[in-house]
Amino acid sequence: MDDKLVMFDEAAELRIYDPEKFKEALELQSLATQFNQKLKTFKDMIEGHMTAVQAQGQKIENEKLRAIGMRNKVEGEDGVRKRKQKELQQMIKEKQTELDRFVAEYNSLVKVEAEQKALIDKLSCNQ
Repeated sequence: MDDKLVMFDEAAELRIYDPEKFKEALELQSLATQFNQKLKTFKDMIEGHMTAVQAQGQKIENEKLRAIGMRNKVEGEDGVRKRKQKELQQMIKEKQTELDRFVAEYNSLVKVEAEQKALIDKLSCNQ
């Protein structure tokens, strides 16, 4: 019961606690308040860092999606190129066939012309 004495402090106020213990309690309360302030500052700082990390994570995710889109586009472009190449090869084949037909027709016409000239020469000589 010694530590629950009624006393007066330096300001002449009535205290139930020993002035030294009361002073220690106030210091402890002050330290606890400072600790809580530091803890709040630390929490705010961590939240700031987490926000920055999340923003960077979102940027990375966006770039990843963009890269996937570009890869799909490139893969699709490869298919388009192969299809276009086949179309062009088919067109070349058709044009070659047409050229061969024209050459054959030209050769036929040259032959007919030669025959007609020979006939004209033969008829001219007979007259």
